[in-house]
Amino acid sequence: MTRVRHFLQDESGTGPIEFVFVFPVIFLVFTASFESSMFMARYVMFERAVDQVVRQLRLRILTNVTNSDLKREICESGMMIGSVENCIKDMRIWMQPVNTGNFAMVAPPKHCTDRNQQLNLVEEQSAVATGTDNDIMLLRICLKEEPMFPTTLVSMNMASEPDGTYALIVTSTFVNEPG
Repeated sequence: MTRVRHFLQDESGTGPIEFVFVFPVIFLVFTASFESSMFMARYVMFERAVDQVVRQLRLRILTNVTNSDLKREICESGMMIGSVENCIKDMRIWMQPVNTGNFAMVAPPKHCTDRNQQLNLVEEQSAVATGTDNDIMLLRICLKEEPMFPTTLVSMNMASEPDGTYALIVTSTFVNEPG
């Protein structure tokens, strides 16, 4: 009986028990803050790259561009990406002129690219409809990104695409400069 009483009165080892209870909470907070800050940093860099390319389109510095040319310009504009090829593959661009008579527009696609589907080379090499002088253009660009910690609860809730990635979506409007 004295051994049992001695075992119950022994307080050595209480530190590791506290650590076991506290560490998962602290680690969850760390991964959540890291994941959300990386998401925001990627989004800001993506939006900046799109703004730079839109400015070139608006001022007619970029003319007769194809879909893949536009993607390459955006991906090479200083974004935080692994490779330009993956950025181009995971990006979808949708652009159309706005009819100012009735403002009727086609709805943009619901999801970004489908990674399981092969690239449509005809679509990639087709010229982007940049509009004519004084046209109002609506541009929506979607880029898929992998979560940093894909198995955490926060990353699973952030993932908006069916394949477990999250979509960075930038929408912009601009008016083509005359001449």
